Amino acid sequence: MNKIKSEVGFTLIEIIVVLVIMGIMAIGLNSAITYGVQSFVFARNADLLSQKAQLAMARINRELTDITAISFADASRIDYTSPKNSPSCTLDEGCQYSLQISVSGTQITLERTTAPAVTARVLIDGLTASNNGIPFLSYSASSIPTGAVAPAWFSTLTAIKVQISLDIAGGTPLYFQSTINPRATGILTAPKLN
Repeated sequence: MNKIKSEVGFTLIEIIVVLVIMGIMAIGLNSAITYGVQSFVFARNADLLSQKAQLAMARINRELTDITAISFADASRIDYTSPKNSPSCTLDEGCQYSLQISVSGTQITLERTTAPAVTARVLIDGLTASNNGIPFLSYSASSIPTGAVAPAWFSTLTAIKVQISLDIAGGTPLYFQSTINPRATGILTAPKLN
Protein backbone atom coordinates (compact mmCIF):
# COMPACT_ATOMS: atom_id res chain seq x y z
CA MET A 1 0.00 0.00 0.00
CA ASN A 2 1.17 3.42 -0.89
CA LYS A 3 0.63 6.19 1.61
CA ILE A 4 0.49 9.75 0.37
CA LYS A 5 2.81 11.88 2.37
CA SER A 6 1.44 15.28 3.20
CA GLU A 7 3.80 18.09 2.39
CA VAL A 8 4.46 20.49 5.25
CA GLY A 9 5.39 24.12 4.43
CA PHE A 10 4.14 27.57 3.62
CA THR A 11 2.68 28.82 0.47
CA LEU A 12 4.16 31.77 -1.33
CA ILE A 13 1.18 33.95 -0.39
CA GLU A 14 1.60 33.15 3.33
CA ILE A 15 5.28 34.11 3.20
CA ILE A 16 4.50 37.41 1.44
CA VAL A 17 1.76 38.28 3.98
CA VAL A 18 4.11 37.56 6.89
CA LEU A 19 6.87 39.72 5.33
CA VAL A 20 4.44 42.61 4.75
CA ILE A 21 3.21 42.42 8.37
CA MET A 22 6.78 42.30 9.71
CA GLY A 23 7.71 45.29 7.52
CA ILE A 24 4.81 47.33 8.90
CA MET A 25 5.80 46.39 12.47
CA ALA A 26 9.46 47.33 11.78
CA ILE A 27 8.46 50.75 10.45
CA GLY A 28 6.30 51.39 13.54
CA LEU A 29 9.05 50.25 15.89
CA ASN A 30 11.62 52.39 14.08
CA SER A 31 9.37 55.46 14.41
CA ALA A 32 8.85 54.81 18.13
CA ILE A 33 12.59 54.43 18.77
CA THR A 34 13.44 57.55 16.73
CA TYR A 35 10.82 59.60 18.60
CA GLY A 36 12.12 58.34 21.94
CA VAL A 37 15.73 59.24 21.11
CA GLN A 38 14.74 62.70 19.84
CA SER A 39 12.72 63.33 23.01
CA PHE A 40 15.68 62.26 25.17
CA VAL A 41 18.11 64.55 23.30
CA PHE A 42 15.67 67.49 23.51
CA ALA A 43 15.13 66.96 27.25
CA ARG A 44 18.88 66.66 27.87
CA ASN A 45 19.60 69.89 25.95
CA ALA A 46 16.83 71.73 27.80
CA ASP A 47 18.21 70.50 31.13
CA LEU A 48 21.77 71.61 30.27
CA LEU A 49 20.54 75.06 29.20
CA SER A 50 18.47 75.33 32.35
CA GLN A 51 21.50 74.55 34.52
CA LYS A 52 23.61 77.13 32.67
CA ALA A 53 20.86 79.73 33.10
CA GLN A 54 20.49 79.02 36.81
CA LEU A 55 24.25 79.37 37.35
CA ALA A 56 24.35 82.63 35.39
CA MET A 57 21.33 84.03 37.24
CA ALA A 58 22.86 83.07 40.60
CA ARG A 59 26.10 84.85 39.68
CA ILE A 60 24.26 87.97 38.49
CA ASN A 61 22.15 87.93 41.65
CA ARG A 62 25.22 87.68 43.84
CA GLU A 63 27.03 90.46 41.95
CA LEU A 64 24.10 92.91 42.00
CA THR A 65 23.02 92.28 45.57
CA ASP A 66 26.12 93.95 47.00
CA ILE A 67 26.59 96.84 44.55
CA THR A 68 27.52 100.15 46.18
CA ALA A 69 26.94 102.50 43.23
CA ILE A 70 25.69 102.54 39.65
CA SER A 71 27.37 104.76 37.06
CA PHE A 72 25.26 103.71 34.05
CA ALA A 73 22.13 101.63 33.65
CA ASP A 74 19.85 100.77 30.74
CA ALA A 75 17.92 97.75 29.51
CA SER A 76 20.98 95.91 28.19
CA ARG A 77 23.84 97.03 30.44
CA ILE A 78 24.62 98.09 33.96
CA ASP A 79 27.94 99.60 35.10
CA TYR A 80 28.30 99.28 38.83
CA THR A 81 30.79 99.38 41.65
CA SER A 82 31.06 96.41 43.92
CA PRO A 83 32.77 96.24 47.31
CA LYS A 84 36.07 94.46 47.75
CA ASN A 85 34.36 91.43 49.29
CA SER A 86 32.32 90.67 46.16
CA PRO A 87 33.07 87.37 44.42
CA SER A 88 34.92 88.96 41.49
CA CYS A 89 36.77 91.77 43.25
CA THR A 90 40.26 91.44 44.72
CA LEU A 91 41.09 95.15 44.96
CA ASP A 92 41.08 96.97 48.31
CA GLU A 93 39.17 99.97 46.94
CA GLY A 94 36.41 97.94 45.29
CA CYS A 95 35.87 97.21 41.60
CA GLN A 96 34.00 98.85 38.74
CA TYR A 97 32.18 96.36 36.51
CA SER A 98 30.05 96.36 33.42
CA LEU A 99 27.41 93.65 33.13
CA GLN A 100 25.94 93.57 29.65
CA ILE A 101 24.56 91.59 26.79
CA SER A 102 27.36 91.45 24.27
CA VAL A 103 27.21 92.93 20.77
CA SER A 104 26.28 89.59 19.23
CA GLY A 105 23.11 89.56 21.28
CA THR A 106 23.49 85.92 22.30
CA GLN A 107 25.80 86.22 25.32
CA ILE A 108 25.81 87.80 28.74
CA THR A 109 29.27 88.87 29.78
CA LEU A 110 30.82 90.20 32.97
CA GLU A 111 33.67 92.62 32.40
CA ARG A 112 35.79 94.66 34.81
CA THR A 113 36.22 98.12 33.32
CA THR A 114 38.67 99.63 35.80
CA ALA A 115 42.36 98.83 36.20
CA PRO A 116 43.41 96.16 36.18
CA ALA A 117 40.90 95.56 33.39
CA VAL A 118 39.84 91.99 32.80
CA THR A 119 38.57 90.70 29.51
CA ALA A 120 34.89 89.94 29.37
CA ARG A 121 33.91 86.61 30.86
CA VAL A 122 30.96 84.86 29.31
CA LEU A 123 28.38 84.05 31.98
CA ILE A 124 26.04 82.35 29.53
CA ASP A 125 25.64 82.00 25.80
CA GLY A 126 22.77 80.72 23.72
CA LEU A 127 20.36 83.60 24.29
CA THR A 128 17.68 84.12 21.69
CA ALA A 129 18.30 86.94 19.23
CA SER A 130 17.74 90.30 20.95
CA ASN A 131 16.74 88.38 24.10
CA ASN A 132 13.44 87.58 22.33
CA GLY A 133 12.29 91.18 22.68
CA ILE A 134 12.27 91.27 26.47
CA PRO A 135 14.47 93.72 28.36
CA PHE A 136 17.49 92.08 29.96
CA LEU A 137 17.45 94.56 32.87
CA SER A 138 14.66 96.69 34.31
CA TYR A 139 14.72 98.86 37.41
CA SER A 140 12.31 99.93 40.08
CA ALA A 141 13.00 102.95 42.23
CA SER A 142 10.84 105.03 44.53
CA SER A 143 11.65 108.03 42.35
CA ILE A 144 13.44 108.25 39.03
CA PRO A 145 13.53 111.84 37.80
CA THR A 146 12.87 112.28 34.09
CA GLY A 147 16.12 112.23 32.16
CA ALA A 148 18.19 111.42 35.26
CA VAL A 149 21.25 109.24 34.90
CA ALA A 150 21.73 106.21 37.11
CA PRO A 151 23.72 107.73 39.99
CA ALA A 152 20.94 110.22 40.72
CA TRP A 153 18.44 107.51 41.59
CA PHE A 154 20.66 104.78 43.06
CA SER A 155 19.69 105.66 46.64
CA THR A 156 16.01 105.08 45.76
CA LEU A 157 16.60 101.82 43.83
CA THR A 158 14.32 99.13 45.18
CA ALA A 159 14.77 96.30 42.68
CA ILE A 160 16.61 95.16 39.57
CA LYS A 161 14.81 92.61 37.43
CA VAL A 162 16.95 90.35 35.22
CA GLN A 163 15.30 88.38 32.41
CA ILE A 164 16.86 86.05 29.88
CA SER A 165 15.46 84.00 27.03
CA LEU A 166 17.44 80.95 25.90
CA ASP A 167 17.19 79.48 22.43
CA ILE A 168 16.55 75.75 22.42
CA ALA A 169 16.70 73.93 19.10
CA GLY A 170 13.35 72.50 18.09
CA GLY A 171 11.40 74.09 20.91
CA THR A 172 10.03 77.26 22.39
CA PRO A 173 12.54 79.52 24.17
CA LEU A 174 13.23 78.97 27.86
CA TYR A 175 12.65 82.05 30.03
CA PHE A 176 14.37 82.81 33.32
CA GLN A 177 14.01 85.83 35.58
CA SER A 178 15.26 87.04 38.92
CA THR A 179 14.58 90.10 41.02
CA ILE A 180 17.42 91.54 43.06
CA ASN A 181 17.11 94.02 45.92
CA PRO A 182 20.48 95.80 46.30
CA ARG A 183 21.52 96.02 49.96
CA ALA A 184 23.46 99.30 49.76
CA THR A 185 20.33 101.35 49.09
CA GLY A 186 19.02 100.49 52.54
CA ILE A 187 15.59 99.55 51.18
CA LEU A 188 15.65 95.89 52.22
CA THR A 189 11.91 95.24 52.09
CA ALA A 190 11.46 96.51 48.56
CA PRO A 191 8.55 95.08 46.60
CA LYS A 192 9.31 92.61 43.83
CA LEU A 193 8.89 93.64 40.20
CA ASN A 194 6.16 91.84 38.28
